[in-house]
Amino acid sequence: MTLQQLKYVIAVNKYRNFAKAANACAVTQPTLSAMLSKLEAELNVKIFERTNKNVIPTPVGIKIIKQAEKTVADAVALKALVSNGENGLSGELNLAAGPTISPYILPEFIQHFSAKYPHVQLRIQEMKISSMLNMLLNRSIDAGIGIAGNMRKGILEIPLYFDPVVAYVVDKGTESNKEFIWVMKEAISLRESAFSFYKAYKEGCPIYEASNLETLIHMVDTIGGRTVIPKMHLKFLSAEQRRHVVEPTADQTNPVRHFSLYVKSDFISEKMLRSLLTSLRRVIPPHLQEPEKR
Repeated sequence: MTLQQLKYVIAVNKYRNFAKAANACAVTQPTLSAMLSKLEAELNVKIFERTNKNVIPTPVGIKIIKQAEKTVADAVALKALVSNGENGLSGELNLAAGPTISPYILPEFIQHFSAKYPHVQLRIQEMKISSMLNMLLNRSIDAGIGIAGNMRKGILEIPLYFDPVVAYVVDKGTESNKEFIWVMKEAISLRESAFSFYKAYKEGCPIYEASNLETLIHMVDTIGGRTVIPKMHLKFLSAEQRRHVVEPTADQTNPVRHFSLYVKSDFISEKMLRSLLTSLRRVIPPHLQEPEKR
């Protein structure tokens, strides 16, 4: 049994297709198939059921896949631990971030981290918090930045920063349009912030959904109504659009979204983690960093 064989198992499970798995592993399909068959023969089990259309893990195969993911991740972490201790920071860092986070901190973070740690291969994916935590638990990613308060067993949460929301209001001169509330379709934290901000309007008012923040703002600009946007988004607004930003009044709730860095609780490379946090600290405005992070 070799680590390479275990990597083939993980790839086949990920793609559920031998040709795609072989391409991802940079080997020919016959080579991958032969090595997988050799492993099954050694273990005297069938890891995958193969048909013309499907590749499905067997019940025992599911257990083998989980152990393979842990074994490969531990081997990579052990190698990184040694190399980072002797030769400076190197290896891979697989990071995930929520879609309502990425535009505000990732561009500057990538620039800073890549310049400071050129020997680290940085990979970043955008995903929802639920997928992020699942991928952390199965070691598909190393760390994730998402909305705070989503603890799971085996996950360590490190508070990072907070981002208040502000109202964005465009009055088109008609009473009906003025009452429109626009909300994000899938960003739960922004939906809840909108309803919290406009609690007086929640009952009986038309509520419209948009798929992303730019669409949300465009709809309000065009049709009129109100929504909430993260304060970090203000730098992307035009001078005209900034005239429509309204800070909360004394009788309104001032919603604040909190964000954390998530890693597995047994994350082995402390130097990688500290380097990641250092770069994040450099690009997050100091006044928005959580006290625990500071």
